[in-house]
Amino acid sequence: MKKNIFLLVSVSLCLCVETVSAQIGAPYISDDGWSWHSGAERPGGGAAPDMLKIGDRYLCIYGATGGGLGGGHAGRILTMWNKTLDPKSPDFKWSEAVEVCASDGMEDQDAIDPGLLLDPTTGRLWVSYGTYFGTIRLIELDPKTGFRKKGNKEKDIAIDCEASDLMYRDGWYYLLGTHGTCCDGVNSTYNIVVGRSRSVEGPYIDNVGRDMYHGGGKMVIAAEQRR
Repeated sequence: MKKNIFLLVSVSLCLCVETVSAQIGAPYISDDGWSWHSGAERPGGGAAPDMLKIGDRYLCIYGATGGGLGGGHAGRILTMWNKTLDPKSPDFKWSEAVEVCASDGMEDQDAIDPGLLLDPTTGRLWVSYGTYFGTIRLIELDPKTGFRKKGNKEKDIAIDCEASDLMYRDGWYYLLGTHGTCCDGVNSTYNIVVGRSRSVEGPYIDNVGRDMYHGGGKMVIAAEQRR
């Protein structure tokens, strides 16, 4: 019988076949998806990871500094692989991390909060990343290696959001971004906005025709007052 392993890691949303995460702090692990305990290994020691199962391996992408953390807005985004997410398995070992993009702290961009999309129609692997400090950018990776595609040039696709993620459904690509303020307890105003496009490279347009690159985005969920 296959054993499900659930892994909770770092900041932002971590997605895998068997993992879900959305909290700050040390990584936790669960055997049933309900009760959590320490013992997981936090990959890379960075922040805001995303994960995707490609073939028989798991690709992890994460940010190192950036987002106002430590190094300010000078950030790096790295990828690495593992055969399993179970730290007790003899096959549990992360490959050497590889940098796929970076920001220097001076340009209008912040390399953090990466989100992965393996396009089911083409097999191409895309990453959106960025914060309020500048734009949300799109780059392409090689799904076989996790390296940046040779000759790939980043493209700006949105502003005024962070912790973005890409989805594909029924011929449409959806870009979700987190808008508002975070990390302020009950005063936080975080909400999620979305736009869609027929092309993964955009433009991402909301329900009233606004381009997310010009500040558009339909709100799909927002924080509510505690009851």
